[in-house]
Amino acid sequence: MSITVEEIHDKDQWNNFLISQEPRGHLLQAYEWGDLKRMIGGGCYRLGALEDGRLIGTMMVYENDVPIPLPGLNRLKYLYCSRGPAVESPDSPALPALIEHAHKLARKAHAILLRIEPNIADDTPDMDRWLAVFHKLGFRPYPHAVHMPRSWVLDIRPDLKDLFAQFKTTWRQNIRVAERKGVIIREAKTEADMEAYYNIYKETSERDGFFIHPLDYYKAILNTFGSQGRAVLYIAEHEGEVLAARVLVCMGKWCWDMYGASSNNKRNLKATYLLQYRCFQWAKEHNCDYFDFRTIPTILEPGQDMWGVYEFKRGFGGFSRLNISTQDYIYRPLLAKAWTKVVDIRREKRQREHHKIEVERAARGKQQAAQTKEDGQVSPQTEAGATRQASKEPLQKG
Repeated sequence: MSITVEEIHDKDQWNNFLISQEPRGHLLQAYEWGDLKRMIGGGCYRLGALEDGRLIGTMMVYENDVPIPLPGLNRLKYLYCSRGPAVESPDSPALPALIEHAHKLARKAHAILLRIEPNIADDTPDMDRWLAVFHKLGFRPYPHAVHMPRSWVLDIRPDLKDLFAQFKTTWRQNIRVAERKGVIIREAKTEADMEAYYNIYKETSERDGFFIHPLDYYKAILNTFGSQGRAVLYIAEHEGEVLAARVLVCMGKWCWDMYGASSNNKRNLKATYLLQYRCFQWAKEHNCDYFDFRTIPTILEPGQDMWGVYEFKRGFGGFSRLNISTQDYIYRPLLAKAWTKVVDIRREKRQREHHKIEVERAARGKQQAAQTKEDGQVSPQTEAGATRQASKEPLQKG
């Protein structure tokens, strides 16, 4: 049987294959995500491996600029595959065929390297086989992820009553507090709603130090997936004031919590807890079995960047899912080494800054927890961390 690789232009064919590969099929490899990538710049190739006409593997590859701020080096390229490729098994002939085609694209672009972050996690029984295959194909682990490797996932198949019962006691109390104090959760419908969301999203990014795209990018996500009934922007408000918001997108049996935001105001109303609970309801209504909160710290120790996020998410129950390390195939070693050195310096500085933020947040949280212990509510500092985002987009910029 012969394997051929070609660009796929049939959205349904592509997405149906990804869904068939769950949990390895991922939203960031969805056909629509390629169009969104083109919107913010860069090339996109949807490679499909076909065996006698049947699609047996997919790999969406982006052509990106290498962010090296040095004269003459700022137009270099690298290829990147986020949460892919998706193939049926580690010994599938589709995998080497897809990689070989990506090499051809890389040579044409004079790329420094090909970077992949497969959606292969520690809940995969044959994870070691996958790693061995990538090594055999010439890939080597790279220590810095574009999308952080560990996520938090909740099985939402139980009915809502049982799901609610598994939340931590304080989390259940905070949901009731928000309801009792008049917090309203509603779907965003207007341009004003989008602008209100983006304003608190900017507030969140400034508070927690992460990159965000222009407003039009998030509008495009909601328009693209929302027109198919697969996306929603929920807003939590009190007396007309927007306090928190979340963008959800689903594909197959999975729902992803994509972009969350929260205001610094009225945190005592616990709006984020009620909002999160409504997100689970939406996912269940759209026939999802799993709710992916996305990123938590890679190392689960207090003081790590995004520790507050982790504390918030695990209060609803669920489990950790750790993906295999980022894999690089290097074409131009000297340039790749220079880029890695720049990234190391930037990340070390950023980690120091975020560690300081997390330590200060933890200290404030302990103080606040002591003050609020009698009424059984969690510290606003833990809640403040709840909207840090899974896709650490500054890392995509090196």
